[in-house]
Amino acid sequence: MKTHLSKWTKFVLRWGVAAFGIAWVLAHTWFHDHVIVLGQDQRPAEIRVEDNQPPTSAQFWAFYAGRRQYPIDRANIWTPGSESSVSIFAPGGLHEQAKVLAIHPAPDQKPDEPPLELLIQDPRTGNARKILPSQVVGGYTVSLPYPPVEIGLIRLVRQAKAAYLLWALLLLPVSYLITSRRWHMLLGAQDIHMTQGRSFVLNMVGAFYNSFMPGSTGGDLAKAYYAARHTTHRVRAVLSVIIDRILGLVALIVLGGVMATLQWHIPTCRHVAYVCALLIGLMSTGLFIFYHPHMRRRSGLEWLLRHLPMQRQVHHAIEAMELYGRRPWIVIAAVVMTFPVHMTSIVSATFAGKAFGLPLSAMYYWAIIPVITLVGAIPISPQGVGVMEPLTVLLTAPQGATVGQALALVMAIRFCPIFWNLAASIFVLRGGYHAPTAQEAETLEQDDDDPAPRQPTEVGASA
Repeated sequence: MKTHLSKWTKFVLRWGVAAFGIAWVLAHTWFHDHVIVLGQDQRPAEIRVEDNQPPTSAQFWAFYAGRRQYPIDRANIWTPGSESSVSIFAPGGLHEQAKVLAIHPAPDQKPDEPPLELLIQDPRTGNARKILPSQVVGGYTVSLPYPPVEIGLIRLVRQAKAAYLLWALLLLPVSYLITSRRWHMLLGAQDIHMTQGRSFVLNMVGAFYNSFMPGSTGGDLAKAYYAARHTTHRVRAVLSVIIDRILGLVALIVLGGVMATLQWHIPTCRHVAYVCALLIGLMSTGLFIFYHPHMRRRSGLEWLLRHLPMQRQVHHAIEAMELYGRRPWIVIAAVVMTFPVHMTSIVSATFAGKAFGLPLSAMYYWAIIPVITLVGAIPISPQGVGVMEPLTVLLTAPQGATVGQALALVMAIRFCPIFWNLAASIFVLRGGYHAPTAQEAETLEQDDDDPAPRQPTEVGASA
């Protein structure tokens, strides 16, 4: 009963997060072009306009009930502000914080120049009120001009530059070759001998199941199951898949942190750098404690390991970790090999962003794509649906990207790998590979060559 309840709770939480994320994105996504004008209450109102009008048009036609309704002069169009709130001058020489509802851009609004006026929510009355940039403490300039017409998702996809999308797609296969070689090395470090060809096939089988199993790591279960069938060291085989994934994430965090640090002047990049530094620090501390017996005892990790359930599996996991500790150069080589994989993914995402016209610099992709990919790896929903979308919106909006553009970028980041993952179905169909059942997955928890459970050894002891 408890197991059944636990499964349903996990199911509800996972899909609840995914559904909430998708609902939030769709609520902020326009499928057709629209502009912002002031309504009768002087508050911003989003109006759908006729698609395919040039962004430089002097007039935009409001569109409703399948036909043109009335023209909207470009001079009457407002846009979102660069800041969500500002400090304004108040009577008596005081300053007050006010929410920015919209800005009235200059005819040829340029970066770091003031708009014509701002629309704020009066902190005293709550009503919308227009003010001049000079009424803002320190003045107000537009860091990144928002387009007067937000292109709808349908037009965005229809007018995407096919050449860039093709490059985004064709760059990815090289990553499958590298990850297969990396995993083969990690298997060898565990004294599991498998041909490079077999490693490649199992890697592609795992990629295939990643297309629809929770998270971008869901196929790792299938990969571990079939690897374990080639050896009596089942726990080691499973751990090789886990370590392979962890090393990939470590390299992703390092790459994202370094590239974010190089763009320290951008607030979003500073936040990414802080998070990456924290994660690297935690991982380094954990490894230092694990591989030093004295620190393991002092920290209580040794006691924790001895009191975990499934002591046989814990023992084998520690033995496998010891093998990696005695062969550090293989681990280092695996990490180094991972960087080209992530670089390929980032360049692919950059091409996709250019295809949809995102106003992001090439360097900015190197800071945010690792974060988006990392979040997508969390096993909440298939391919991170409902999780990656809101994050991408939050990371790209400060650079002037629209919600539709962010959503298009996520779709490209997700569906380009899915194309190649589904192409791997040829290995599944020809080889008869299937997703392991719950009963088959349980066989991964034991090694045939060691039926008797033993207490975990200290790191450094002979295996």
